[in-house]
Amino acid sequence: MDTDRPTHSDDTHPATERERATDKPPHQSLGLTSAAAALAYAGALPLVLAAVIIWTRPPEDNNLLRELTILYGGLLVAFFGGVRWGVAVMRHDGPTFRNLIGAIVPLLLAVPVFLMTMDTLRLVILVVGLPVLLIDDLRETRSGSGAPEWYLSVRLPLTIMMVASLFAILLRTVFW
Repeated sequence: MDTDRPTHSDDTHPATERERATDKPPHQSLGLTSAAAALAYAGALPLVLAAVIIWTRPPEDNNLLRELTILYGGLLVAFFGGVRWGVAVMRHDGPTFRNLIGAIVPLLLAVPVFLMTMDTLRLVILVVGLPVLLIDDLRETRSGSGAPEWYLSVRLPLTIMMVASLFAILLRTVFW
């Protein structure tokens, strides 16, 4: 074994000079956590803006924007399934059947959002589904088989933003 080769503490990947100098995991030393956070919040921004616009315009003027927002919410739910799939297949011991099924569930949750025509029900699916997925992601991460901790530090406030925006749109749709 080459003892001169620097490695991480798990002795599976060579460490770069920058990683050893900062003594941080690679995603932090490269700024990936802040990049992921910035992109995640930028991805939620259309929902926040749509909620504000929908509340400031007459209800009869909101049909197209509400439709696009619901479809975008469905895409975000499906995207979380892709994240779950990526986390599952990147496990050093390989994915489990449960993890792969858990990665498919968000897509199955999104299908009715794309196919149904009743906006209220579609919004309820999103408003209920996103926190349920988050709770499962938190459980998986705490058990050691989910995403890294830094992902959840972004995911929790992101989910709150998304659900609050979609819930505001749901309220506007139902009551006004």
